[in-house]
Amino acid sequence: MCSSDLVISPFLKRISSLAAHLTPREIEVSVLVKEGKTNKDIAEILGCSVDAIDFHRKNIRKKLGLTRRSVNLRAYLLSLS
Repeated sequence: MCSSDLVISPFLKRISSLAAHLTPREIEVSVLVKEGKTNKDIAEILGCSVDAIDFHRKNIRKKLGLTRRSVNLRAYLLSLS
């Protein structure tokens, strides 16, 4: 991901306003989930374990109020664009 993507992306502005308490890593994971990357792909891109990505996805769902709801995280993130 290019640093200019972070500056101009409407998605990042929208997700930041909805969940200003997301960590920088959670924002990175959110962007990659939105792009359709798998946990394994994201782990390889970010240089961490699949378990770490699963942990971040669960935190993202919690912070966005998606726990206990049958809403696909990627679909929700796409709806923010």
